[in-house]
Amino acid sequence: MLSPVPDGVTVVASHEKAERLKERKKPEPLLILEPLQEYLDEHGFGEGQLLWGRLGLQSTSGTFLLQRDEGFEVVLKRRLAGPQPADVMDLTSEVELLQVLRGHGLHSPEILHQCVDPSIIGAPFYLSAVLPGEAAVKTVPKGLDSIEEKVGMSRRAIDDLARIQVEVTADEVARFDQGSGDLRKIVLETKRMARQLKMRRIPGFEILGDYLLENSPQPRPPVICHGRYAMQNLLFAPHAPATITGIFGWERATAGDPLMDLGYFTATYAANDLPETPLDTAVVTREEDGFLSRNELSNVFRIATHLDTNDLPWFQTLTLWKESVRLEEMYERLMNKESVPNKAFALSLRDGVPQILANAAHFSKVEGVEAMAHQR
Repeated sequence: MLSPVPDGVTVVASHEKAERLKERKKPEPLLILEPLQEYLDEHGFGEGQLLWGRLGLQSTSGTFLLQRDEGFEVVLKRRLAGPQPADVMDLTSEVELLQVLRGHGLHSPEILHQCVDPSIIGAPFYLSAVLPGEAAVKTVPKGLDSIEEKVGMSRRAIDDLARIQVEVTADEVARFDQGSGDLRKIVLETKRMARQLKMRRIPGFEILGDYLLENSPQPRPPVICHGRYAMQNLLFAPHAPATITGIFGWERATAGDPLMDLGYFTATYAANDLPETPLDTAVVTREEDGFLSRNELSNVFRIATHLDTNDLPWFQTLTLWKESVRLEEMYERLMNKESVPNKAFALSLRDGVPQILANAAHFSKVEGVEAMAHQR
């Protein structure tokens, strides 16, 4: 539901209201409506009252649907305030990547405008066209609610991942190489972060980190990696045949190993072969018949790309291990009474993080990792 009324927390009416939040040591708002509406008027983006609604709760960005009179509708995206994780690209690079992807017909939104002036809403932002389609996270779009179309949705998710890797050229990939594709470097940096965790003793952090370091695959030619390629970041046409109409959430994209995104997709894919965790990206794939299994998804990718997927368990383990370290940091912040993006989600990490590590050990067949934690 869209609203013209600021909520006083994420969205405020004016710079004066934003300053009052700052004086009270509250988080900075993500939208400031009055100067934003003036900016949109000045640049010819619609007329009349500005309505807003937040799209998702990303940990690094704020994304909003904006509407005005005469059917005007755009998406606004900005980064959250404060330092960003090292694997999050700057907003200008994200815009450039989206334009590259759109040039290949890879379900990227049209970029309508980029504002580099942070004085309007407190940070640079860009405006894009609204991607069509429906998400398949908790339910399946009605027009795709059949076994045949659920199989098709699974296949399209992997076929389109393969398209990204095949169609974006090596020169284009090189433009987004942040030097973050070194697998051993990724493992060493995450091990360093795990050693800084103080609250609970979870042996899986060290056991899996050692396994990953000792078994790092040989490097392959890099491709564009989404970074969080998962069902929750896909939009589907609401009618058969199953077709992807949008892929979003590209802020962690980089140049990396071809199995990195497949590892993330299959490791966070909700299915009945593993216990549930807070990382399950779309419960619908667990709860409804017809969606492909992890092994079937891997086979689709192997056929589409002609790549050897023998190293996939290593990348699945890496995905869950890295995410468990990040999520344990969030849980520690919650226990220390610090601000977290979603309190209910953070509370689920008490049992969720150990289970994520246990699922990671399932992929790598490493022993000694249990779904439990001990206080230090």
